[in-house]
Amino acid sequence: MLEYSHRAGFPGHLYAVTPAVPDLGLPGVTTVPALGHITEPIDLAVIARPAAAAPGAVAECASAGVRAVLVITAGFGELGGEAAVAEQRMRDIATGAGIRLLGPNTFGVFAARSRVNLTPREHIPVGPAVLLSQSGNVAVACYEQARRLGTGFCACVGVGNQCDISFGDLLEHFASDPAAQAIGVYVEGLHGRGDHFRAGLAACQAAGKPVVVLRGGRCAESALAVATHTGALASDDRVWQEVLAGAGAITVTSTQDLTDTLAVLTMVPRHRGRVMVLTDGGGDSVLSLDALDAAGLTVATLSPVTVKALDEITPPDAPHAPGRNPVTLDTAGGVEDDPLVLARCAAVAAEDEGVDVLLLSGLTGGYPRVREQEMAAVAELIAIRDRTGVPVVVHSAFADAATPPAEALRRAGIAVLPTVSRAANALAAAAVRTSGGTAPTVADPGPAAGTVLPVAEVAGLLREHGIGLPPMTVVTGPAELAKAAASSGYPACLKIADEAVAHKSDVGGVRLGLADAAQLRRSANELWERFPGSPLLVMPSLRRGIELLAGTGTDPVFGPFVMVGRGGIWAEMDPDVTLRLAPIDEDAATRALLSLRCAPMLTGGRGSAAVDLNALASLVAALSRLATARPDLSVEINPVIAYPDGCSVADLRASAREDGQP
Repeated sequence: MLEYSHRAGFPGHLYAVTPAVPDLGLPGVTTVPALGHITEPIDLAVIARPAAAAPGAVAECASAGVRAVLVITAGFGELGGEAAVAEQRMRDIATGAGIRLLGPNTFGVFAARSRVNLTPREHIPVGPAVLLSQSGNVAVACYEQARRLGTGFCACVGVGNQCDISFGDLLEHFASDPAAQAIGVYVEGLHGRGDHFRAGLAACQAAGKPVVVLRGGRCAESALAVATHTGALASDDRVWQEVLAGAGAITVTSTQDLTDTLAVLTMVPRHRGRVMVLTDGGGDSVLSLDALDAAGLTVATLSPVTVKALDEITPPDAPHAPGRNPVTLDTAGGVEDDPLVLARCAAVAAEDEGVDVLLLSGLTGGYPRVREQEMAAVAELIAIRDRTGVPVVVHSAFADAATPPAEALRRAGIAVLPTVSRAANALAAAAVRTSGGTAPTVADPGPAAGTVLPVAEVAGLLREHGIGLPPMTVVTGPAELAKAAASSGYPACLKIADEAVAHKSDVGGVRLGLADAAQLRRSANELWERFPGSPLLVMPSLRRGIELLAGTGTDPVFGPFVMVGRGGIWAEMDPDVTLRLAPIDEDAATRALLSLRCAPMLTGGRGSAAVDLNALASLVAALSRLATARPDLSVEINPVIAYPDGCSVADLRASAREDGQP
């Protein structure tokens, strides 16, 4: 590490502290037996001692007045037990001395501007992006992929266990760094620093710095082990989706996507997703349209003036796609004969107000017979980009061949990618989205966590937080039933109130439309015969409407949340839910409701009556306040029945952690 920093041209003094070897013989590095032998102020100490010795080394740094420490040693909190206690002790020492500590369990730090490379890799490609990673191997994969793309990093940080400095701290720092044009994140966990992470994302969003996140462990068992359906639908990945989407972060699923997206984001401004396609082959035209559609982008609609101009300069035998997008230049007089024809078409398309991006797809760099003209076409493409401000992205089968045209494009800040799908996906990441989202993955709810609360207690909690409920009475025998029958409204509903049964209708535990007290008693006897000893819930039989669910839970990293979605018996079969961190107000609750796939059912689609969105939003907002007040609870209301004139709660369920903790 010290040698790499010396080779990188670090202008300061480098010291190796080791009592075992008089002189390590590293160029540009002075070897000393102890920190006390260094007489000048120490900007940063790197600790590479065994885990057992690391806390003592931090204490030495505190005594020497060091203000920043990097601990690359592993074997701390990631192991749990006594190792985690040692990590906390190290943090306490650092905090008490005013030391900022990065790590432990980190691959180090690279900072191009300071010419510092305290990592195990010497040749890190330099460029305009930042990489924050909890994995050294992931970082190396990104280095090599960025190198092939002709881009790189101004800084790379191994985040490690976040004993002190967290992802959030680093995001806030790079939000204000003018050298950082985009920030890539590989994260596996936040070690309870969810608030820091959200603050860092917010700082980047405010600064206009795009953040691209690759999260490891997306398919892990849900951390939200709760007893309600809501817990099954709201996996921890769902909470991450909400946090990242709410902060405008871009999510990817591979290191290649991470690197491609960073490369394009540093070369292409955010855009509306309307793409002009120019290719030198029919197959590339077809595949480009497929890739753009799969990525959620649109083919730009050209003006009549642009269409006419393109007709005048394209070869007579060239295919004429509807609307002249894409333009395919694979016939006589096309790119193979005259590479500049592609640039001429690009110049016309770039002047069209309906075009946000030019995508060139095909064999750029693959025409050595007309290389001089090809290089002239490349120069013209760069000039078009600079003159019009319309960004250019190139897909070429020769992208990895380091041909002169591809290298010239990259030097000019134009991304050249080897597949059109990668180009389309990266362009999609740079597009400005107004709505959208992905359907959640439904996890197995697993065993119930905590204690399922009695219905009467849950009803009381909901009423305390401003959620209106129909009359509900729990009865345990004929005497209580007779009293309930005398006061109940009809038609009535009767259902088992056994806390262990979540799907009451699945086991035949519900009776609807009971017209009078006699039917109520008869149905109660049937249920008691089938479910001996079970309490029964008596309530009005509600009229039909649109069935939704609403629920609460608490994520161990990001805290309380509220969820709303399509409800009833099919809630888990076709999940259509959205989640918001709590609390939210009525306006945010309305936006959440309108983001559902089933929103047309709520707003009067296909001629149906619109439901009372204000009533639904009020219920969801109130439920979010309950989530904040009682993070130890997991509550589900399913279904909430929505009507044009309000909404009613038809069933409810809640569990509480026995230790009272979220």
